[in-house]
Amino acid sequence: MNELLTLTIAELLNRYPETRPVFAAHGLETLVSEDGMRVLAPFLTLGTALRSRNIGTESFLRLLEEVVVADEVLEAPGLSDFRDQGDLTLLALMPCGLKVPFGRVVSSFLEELKSREGMQITYAVEGNLNQELSYYPYVNTIETVNELPDIIVSADFNAFYSHRFYQRFVETGDFVSYGDIASTAAFAAAGIPDPQRQYFVFGVNPLVIVADLDKVGERSLPTCWDDILDPTWERSITLRGNEDFFCHAVLLPFYQQGGAEALRKLAPNVMDGLHPAQMVKRIDSGQGGALYVMPEFFAHRVKNQQQIKIIWPQDGALASPVTLQVKKNKVEELKPVLDYLTGPELASAMVGARFPVPHAEVPGELQDAPLKWLGWDWLRNNDLSAVNAAIDKVFLPAVKGVFK
Repeated sequence: MNELLTLTIAELLNRYPETRPVFAAHGLETLVSEDGMRVLAPFLTLGTALRSRNIGTESFLRLLEEVVVADEVLEAPGLSDFRDQGDLTLLALMPCGLKVPFGRVVSSFLEELKSREGMQITYAVEGNLNQELSYYPYVNTIETVNELPDIIVSADFNAFYSHRFYQRFVETGDFVSYGDIASTAAFAAAGIPDPQRQYFVFGVNPLVIVADLDKVGERSLPTCWDDILDPTWERSITLRGNEDFFCHAVLLPFYQQGGAEALRKLAPNVMDGLHPAQMVKRIDSGQGGALYVMPEFFAHRVKNQQQIKIIWPQDGALASPVTLQVKKNKVEELKPVLDYLTGPELASAMVGARFPVPHAEVPGELQDAPLKWLGWDWLRNNDLSAVNAAIDKVFLPAVKGVFK
């Protein structure tokens, strides 16, 4: 691992983005902040950074190795390891960028819990993207609460927010929220804490606009989400998606505020649909478009940060939720696990990975940044399954020409 000392901070984080929390834990947040990644990280080596701050290299490298090197104890099992999902105590469907750090810290905690208290937790951690077309449709076929895991952690606006799941398992009181968190001003202002305490959003994946300054040219940079509907961005925007699917966390706010007409305005401006990791490669290659909508986490993986402008819109980053629900009759039995999942230690790890959390006592660069939320009244009054189908009916045909 000594060769890591010769890498610049930017090179290290591009190779191993999961190491970001190690920097945060050593008071080096400024190095891996947006400004730091743009000004210092491309030029400052890890060795120089540690020496200048009198941080021991051996202990720091050992922590990096624990994060980077695969360890069987810390590798969380996936859904494919279980025949019956109802046997799971905990299922976590995590957003890209959070799956690896979440899986490792939770695996470590559960191993410690088993050793300390003899408490055996059967769990699986999966990438949410892998399950959008497989596990979530399966959820819509479930008839009894016993077929479901005891604790569900899920990403984005998914089947657990649909009317079918809500009416069968949430409205009935089978699944509830957990924890009483003093919320940050940003979470409170956006209205993210659920007033009915049925869902606990314990973090958000903030979606922002990334501008490739070379491709923007003389056009004015967008400052709010409506700006990307302007015809000046025709065939200039890349969204997460492909010819069969586009990210609903991006499309839902436009549809909520402007209906099908807003989608028809956005569609001509789309030039491609890619995974965020592919967006980063496209920017690095210089072959992409002017604007990208992606998780803020991925924006920091672009090699040349001076080439881009990360735009946190004035009306807030789109808040794609990371949500926890637990069976009401399992709350007391699983209290140690729930306390960890909703506690400050995991929250700090999420903040270090650039995922804002509701915990007011947890500091972080993004903790005070504004967020854009769909609203609980709207989420409960609208069946997301039907809304997403309506979005796809309008949007997918309109952007189909992009993939020809």
